[in-house]
Amino acid sequence: MERRRPYGIGTFSLLIVALGFAFNYAWGPEDFRFGYYLFHQMNWPIYSKGDEGLVIPTVTTAIFWIPAVMIARKYDHHYGTRVAFNVARFMLIICFIGPLVIVLDWIVNS
Repeated sequence: MERRRPYGIGTFSLLIVALGFAFNYAWGPEDFRFGYYLFHQMNWPIYSKGDEGLVIPTVTTAIFWIPAVMIARKYDHHYGTRVAFNVARFMLIICFIGPLVIVLDWIVNS
């Protein structure tokens, strides 16, 4: 019989991953995004070039992905850490490669 992994601090990384998705992804029929709402309330730009360019709230979700990866890596024997680590690591890579492609495009096309 296989033993289940224990719940613990590492399991908290699943919640952090869920919060990261909730921060930046559209909710409901009106496509509410908490990250956009927060940036709007603080009068910060959402895009790096006015109405286009780099979507800054997407890059700021690294605030969620980095701790999720670190917690899941440190407490890898807890329940859910493997999923949290893989998802957060993938999103962290996307979070940095996407803007890098846009910046390289700006440099090449300038």
